[in-house]
Amino acid sequence: MKLASRFFFVVALIASVNAEAKLLDKISAIVDDNIITLSQITRTQNNLAIKKNVAPMIYDKSSYTVEEMVTISINKYLIRSKLSDIGYTITDDQVEAQIKTNQDRLGVDRRALMGFLKQQGTSFDEYFEALREAIEYSYFVNRVISPMISISEQDVKNTYYKNNKNDSRMNFKYALIDYAVSKDAVAKPAKGQMEEVVKQYRINGILPDDYSTMTVANLEDIVEEGLTSELKGLLKETDEGSLTSPILISGQHHVFFLVKKDLAETEAFATQKEKIRDTLFEAAVKSETVIWFEREKNKHYIKISL
Repeated sequence: MKLASRFFFVVALIASVNAEAKLLDKISAIVDDNIITLSQITRTQNNLAIKKNVAPMIYDKSSYTVEEMVTISINKYLIRSKLSDIGYTITDDQVEAQIKTNQDRLGVDRRALMGFLKQQGTSFDEYFEALREAIEYSYFVNRVISPMISISEQDVKNTYYKNNKNDSRMNFKYALIDYAVSKDAVAKPAKGQMEEVVKQYRINGILPDDYSTMTVANLEDIVEEGLTSELKGLLKETDEGSLTSPILISGQHHVFFLVKKDLAETEAFATQKEKIRDTLFEAAVKSETVIWFEREKNKHYIKISL
């Protein structure tokens, strides 16, 4: 009898401990049928180094709040669901193959890897899943996000010009459309007024009465030599495909549309353009990914309990 009582006491105690463990391990979020617990979030926060090492494209900050970590965890499941929809699943064999590739590249064996992970305070299973997450994210960017992004040559050129606008060694050659009106007709355009008049004229060919005498001229192969310093600076700070602000020249207000803007000497640009393109692409990926996650959340059951 005493033995039976003791048995039921132990069973009750175990049940109580399990219930308490579940209570303590609070559910932070649910994504469809995936549960994200507070202990998982806390573990990742305390073990961020390995995540940053394996998946720096995801974990690119030195620290994260609980809310931010929950968002990253939710996003992981959104990515995994999307990859499944397009017929792609990262298997354990693929992760293991990548680990072996990493070992060969670093010239270490499994024992050395395990020792390194232990020094970092992480387990092999955590490393394994972090690597799976990184592979999934990389494939997601390549297959889902990248096709939505286009970095044009003009985007690269405009960025280069902005980064180097104070470099006196840069000389430009322009193709311009010159829109000019006498200061007798328009004494002093209000801020943004003449630019708006020109924008509308380029669309519908209509001019307001004050600007009815405006003239239009195409200017090809304009080099900086001979330009006033004011006009040179104005053209330098304006992107190709854009309008300048008005400038008064010989009794006329001029607004220039930059049809083409090229460096007279392109060697410096050639050495930097691929790096600039990569930087712009990375920024575009981050921006587009944020938008994609917000849109994708509407397609899933998500409940956050913080």
